[in-house]
Amino acid sequence: MKSCKLLLLTGFIVVFTSCAQTDRCSISGQMDYVGSSDIMLQKQQLHYKYSPTTQYRIQPQSNGRFQVNIPVDSTEVVNFVIDEQRYPVIASPGEQIELNIQRASFPKSVSVDGYTQEWDKMYTSFLSTDNKILQSIERGLPAFRNGEPNDVLELYKNRISVAKRHLGDTPLEIYYHKAIGEYLVKRLESIKYRRGQDGFDPEKERQLVLEKAKKYNFFTFEVLANQRAGIRDFTNAYANTFGVEQQIEQQYGQELMQYDIKRLGYSTLDSARTSVLDHIEGRKAKAYARMHLVAERIGEMSPQVAEASYRDYLNEYEDFQEYTAFLREFYGAVKSVSPGQPAADFALPNQYGELVEMEDFEGKYVLLDFWAPWCIPCLDEFPHMRDLYKKYSRDNFEIVAISIEEDSLVWRRAIQRFENPWVQLYGGNGFEQHTFKEYRGGGIPFYILVNPKGNIERYNDVRPSFNLDQVLDSLITQQGT
Repeated sequence: MKSCKLLLLTGFIVVFTSCAQTDRCSISGQMDYVGSSDIMLQKQQLHYKYSPTTQYRIQPQSNGRFQVNIPVDSTEVVNFVIDEQRYPVIASPGEQIELNIQRASFPKSVSVDGYTQEWDKMYTSFLSTDNKILQSIERGLPAFRNGEPNDVLELYKNRISVAKRHLGDTPLEIYYHKAIGEYLVKRLESIKYRRGQDGFDPEKERQLVLEKAKKYNFFTFEVLANQRAGIRDFTNAYANTFGVEQQIEQQYGQELMQYDIKRLGYSTLDSARTSVLDHIEGRKAKAYARMHLVAERIGEMSPQVAEASYRDYLNEYEDFQEYTAFLREFYGAVKSVSPGQPAADFALPNQYGELVEMEDFEGKYVLLDFWAPWCIPCLDEFPHMRDLYKKYSRDNFEIVAISIEEDSLVWRRAIQRFENPWVQLYGGNGFEQHTFKEYRGGGIPFYILVNPKGNIERYNDVRPSFNLDQVLDSLITQQGT
């Protein structure tokens, strides 16, 4: 993968001498309103969650003009992003693309000059129809999740036809491939919700989904590479059709978070996920799919659990250097924040504007809680955290909440609303928050337990609602003996 510099453009008068190079595409344009939005071009990540994002920041002039050159090896689709809303741009070596953007209706009303065909109009037509279908799907989801009669699956199937009709055999065919994957995942999800119904056979339905996937060429590299997360969403949904979640929750007598289900039912779920690999066609597609499964193991399980599959992958697919290089870097990064390693340093402001550092809590166990006000599972943990906070003295235990909410005003209102008594710090910047990224966090809530020596004791395998009190009881008892 070529390294790329982030570009901050201050004016349209900037001249890029590399425009004539055949491995670059010039993308310029006009906006009717600039404002203070975050604007950038983004390339697709190798791994949707764990690999670095290649992006080019854009700062238009006051009159709305902008221009940026990006390196491209061949024709590819990059996303023009305004405040997380995306519009696909077809970038080809040596081409010059001009975008005309109306901010109020972005991304519905973007016109493009420089394409060899009217791909922008095709996409706008597709988007209009697809959005209407998605609205209908949203209305049917409650019945879908309750296993009641609904038309959600039929609507998802319609999206495939719409995407193929508008964008098939164009560079934007990726949306057709995405629609295939989303439909198949929804069919697998329906098995989970319909388990236990009279006359419903989960095994028969699983086989029908696999047959449908082969019919759509889903297991080929071309289609897998255009999914949101490679094979990950499909294999997770497939594994969840076996009722493991219900079995584990019955065993523990309580509802559990998905992360805990994955950890406690790892062996069964992983066996189901990896069985999907038998259906994948071609070595390249299998290397791509296995790379995602190995990355999920590294990101969600301990290095000891992930070690074997990681080493096996490096040995078998050493000729896929982009994949092995990513896994090596990711595995090394995760090991650097595994139990026994020093906790990441930070200096973040509390609600009073005072900087708080990790070293301020030396001598006690500290639960680092990465959260945001919009994260419902984060909020669900608060009552259990309050109980723990009362149970243990501040000499032994502290909670430090680091919010990744991007809007500091929203964060301030949230901490006033919940009135949690522990330390409240503002990290901001969403999933790009520095400390969160240092810990290789993939989602929230995300918990790190730090010991009195300032080293990581537990890495995202404790939950206030599940096992943290047992873990603390054992650790604090040992500390006192």
